[in-house]
Amino acid sequence: MLERIDLAVIALYFAVSLGVGYWASRQIQSAEDFSVAGGRLKFPVLLGTLLATAIGASATMGRAGKAYEVGLIIFFAGFAYAAGLYLFSYLAPIIKRIGVWTVPEALHLRYGRNFRLLASVVILFALTGVFSAQLNAFGVVVVTLLPDAGISYEQAVVVSAAIMVAYTALGGLLAVAYTDVMQAVVMVIAIGVLLPLLVVADMGGPSVAVAGLAMPAGGWLGGLTVMYLVAIFLIDVPISMLDVSLWQRTGAAQSVDHIRKGVRITAGAFVIWSFIVVALGIYAAELLPDLESTQAGADAAIPSLVLEYMPPFVKGLCLAALLAIIMSTADTVLLIGGTTISMDILPFVRDDMDSDRQIRVARWSVLAIGAIGVLISISVRSVFELLLIAFAIYVAALFVPTMLAFFWKKATRAGAVSSTIAAFISVLYLYYQKFNGNLPEFIEPIFVSQLLSLLIMVIVSLMTYREEEASTRLIDLPARD
Repeated sequence: MLERIDLAVIALYFAVSLGVGYWASRQIQSAEDFSVAGGRLKFPVLLGTLLATAIGASATMGRAGKAYEVGLIIFFAGFAYAAGLYLFSYLAPIIKRIGVWTVPEALHLRYGRNFRLLASVVILFALTGVFSAQLNAFGVVVVTLLPDAGISYEQAVVVSAAIMVAYTALGGLLAVAYTDVMQAVVMVIAIGVLLPLLVVADMGGPSVAVAGLAMPAGGWLGGLTVMYLVAIFLIDVPISMLDVSLWQRTGAAQSVDHIRKGVRITAGAFVIWSFIVVALGIYAAELLPDLESTQAGADAAIPSLVLEYMPPFVKGLCLAALLAIIMSTADTVLLIGGTTISMDILPFVRDDMDSDRQIRVARWSVLAIGAIGVLISISVRSVFELLLIAFAIYVAALFVPTMLAFFWKKATRAGAVSSTIAAFISVLYLYYQKFNGNLPEFIEPIFVSQLLSLLIMVIVSLMTYREEEASTRLIDLPARD
């Protein structure tokens, strides 16, 4: 049970978040201020927002829930995202030099205006799924830790969405960045240090805890297939290269050195965090064996450990940390969704938009994405799988065209359009077949869609390439003034 002191801590946390949003709104003078904080984020704030965004609901509750089900094997999947982060540190200097904030903006430079619109639609599709997964996690936390408060999952989702929409729409990236720093500190102390110490002590000490990480009864794969694990790598490595939040932070960083160093530190921290939350998920399977039969399911592994082991006040701090983890990813997704609509889609409707109107459209777009996300999260309640599908759609449709836009001389607009449309349709169709049990176990949708994307991109580009009409590789573009 939560004491009044715990509820007070949570209420204070939300009040501070909204206060930061209001303060940041007073600092915004232009669309650039709203979207990338005017390109002036100092390194400590930049690192805090990178860490808090990477350590989101999937990296914490979703990964712990998966570990509850399958064991230690899911930890090794965490190396995929970390490897992608490290690779992004080599891409970031190019992004910073050519002065782009978003993936569609970069693709516009190589493939033209119409492809920018197509890429924006794909990104919005994926972002809405990611935001919905964060709302799922929020609802799970609330119904797990406040079982007697009379708050339903649906009510928790609506309230959380309202708060995140409010401070993101008010303060843009500046609000997101400063609340992320606060969230990173709280989550590391509460979930990364205090909770493991208390759980390990209750289990009988470090030696018992280490023994608890042994091979599950079903073997190291824990019921997963090798192809499923490879599919995670094929999704998580590319998603880091395309991560819209990383592109935005690159635009907001004061220097190339800051973003490069920040991303590499985040990669190392992500591996450590993954081990901590996977271990907590495994311990929850031993200490709370009936969790999967509850309303929240395995995703409630960490919230349930908090409820079981934390003393008053610290319990409230942990709940605030869990909410912080969810919000740190959700607010970034909302902001980028609003920016994508105002910066990448709106120009197709109105080409005379001034900065003030762009900010207004971005804020209303944040509200719209929040409302759609609520509807999806009420219908679909699996954090890890929902995020995996959203990432797969994004990667399948845009990874190949984006990487070839940077590095391949013969990439053409026709190749990019054909590749994106084919991969987008195929990945949706194949996941539909997979969920209906119509695909063999050894076939993962991301394999087929990525291969199809590459083949179509290369074949159509070679067929349509004309040297005199060729666009410049992004890596060869001069610095933007």
